[in-house]
Amino acid sequence: MKVSVIVPAFNEERLLAESLRSIRAAMEAFREAGWASELIVCDNNSTDRTAEIATAAGALVVFEPINQIARARNTGAAKATGDWLVFIDADSFPTLALLRDVVSAVNGGRCLAGGST
Repeated sequence: MKVSVIVPAFNEERLLAESLRSIRAAMEAFREAGWASELIVCDNNSTDRTAEIATAAGALVVFEPINQIARARNTGAAKATGDWLVFIDADSFPTLALLRDVVSAVNGGRCLAGGST
């Protein structure tokens, strides 16, 4: 199983580094489940350091030139290689417990080691 976490981002340099740290920490839930994962940031034609920050955080950065969140999500999804796609806003700070709940939901409500349900 592989999960692709996709983050659409437009001019998010102020919060992006912290958000991506939070997302990476929460993605530990996928490793606990024995799943592979990837982090994709879709830079939606930003004029700030969004792409640079995402690259420094180890995300795969893709570019969407038309400013529209649906297009950014779809561009990120098109590059994803996961069996499941998880979309997280660039100014969000998901917890490990939240992504453990995602694991549980994907598994039909069955809790895996380290899970919260």
